[in-house]
Amino acid sequence: MLLQTLISAQALNEIIKQDNVILLDCRFYLTDHEKGRKEYEKEHIPKAIFVDVHHELAGVETECSGRHPLPEAAVFADQLQHWGINQKSQVVVYDDMSGAIAARAWWMLSQQGINVLVLDGGITAWREQGLPISTESADLLPSDHRFEVSFPWEVTENKIVENFELNLFQLIDARSSDRFNGENETIDLVAGHIPGAINRPFSENLNAKGLFKTEDELKAGWGTLLSDNEEYVHYCGSGITSCHNVLALNYAGIEAKRIYVGSWSQWSKRMLRAANVQV
Repeated sequence: MLLQTLISAQALNEIIKQDNVILLDCRFYLTDHEKGRKEYEKEHIPKAIFVDVHHELAGVETECSGRHPLPEAAVFADQLQHWGINQKSQVVVYDDMSGAIAARAWWMLSQQGINVLVLDGGITAWREQGLPISTESADLLPSDHRFEVSFPWEVTENKIVENFELNLFQLIDARSSDRFNGENETIDLVAGHIPGAINRPFSENLNAKGLFKTEDELKAGWGTLLSDNEEYVHYCGSGITSCHNVLALNYAGIEAKRIYVGSWSQWSKRMLRAANVQV
């Protein structure tokens, strides 16, 4: 079953005042974890709630996990209540990176049966349309509904290891080609990619304006990689931008859900442990 995917700035503006619409501002910067909140405080889309991606869309990193492991189910259930989300909510998530970050929230919420869309082009597209901007923090009204949180689309490190023998799925790496090829690694301790993976940078889902390409363009681009007879699991550096590829595929009418959340940040730690290098 295909997932809900995108909403345009104009379409969001038409529904934004409805009581059931909840906006989540997911701006996040890997090299400065405080910058997202600062940008939100400068200006944001009216009604938007700031989401701390590093703490509210991820659990605590350990020596064996990736940088952004999924939070505990009970913790995320609390978070959803705190944001005021219930079964009737229409959630819209956005960032300023053409969905590269917001797609993580979209993927996590979609698994809970929540109606959630990504703002195509993010706050950049909203501004370009001349739509209202706010500096006022949103009023949080906690929900009475508590979701039974689970993450059935998560693929674990053990499943990746097992796949070398079972060959049940093909890995697709969403990072830039230079990182995939081990030519420009400035984030993780080891350069390269998981053996057998193929590369499809998430940036190829976007046009020159930072909006998603058309459904036909995406289908044509992805069609050269995909086979009807194969299963696919997506990964990236830490389980965030890989969600962008899952989003793009669903928008193109191609079912996709599964992500190796530990991604290269976890796999590279595994390689160091195998080499007896202190992580």
